[in-house]
Amino acid sequence: MKNLTFKKFRYFVLVLGLSGCHNIQPEEKAAYIDRADPLFCGWCGGWLVTIDSIMYRANVPEPYKGGNQDVWIRFEKDESDGAKKQGNWIIISSIRPR
Repeated sequence: MKNLTFKKFRYFVLVLGLSGCHNIQPEEKAAYIDRADPLFCGWCGGWLVTIDSIMYRANVPEPYKGGNQDVWIRFEKDESDGAKKQGNWIIISSIRPR
């Protein structure tokens, strides 16, 4: 009886440990790709993307360049340098049409 309980406990610890090792993806959010940002550095400033009424700058994958598109995205804030942190840049990890 004690041996069976110990085996169940070991199995539980193993499953718990493995489930804690996977990466948790950010929540998928509804977004609107508005237009290219011409002001940041002469058309190299990425695209303006609106998420929850907040406007961000982002580099958008090729099929979605063109603006005026509703999409679903997963993203993270880009804090790679001070300019990107101040400019509200995001990194898009996944994108699909809405």
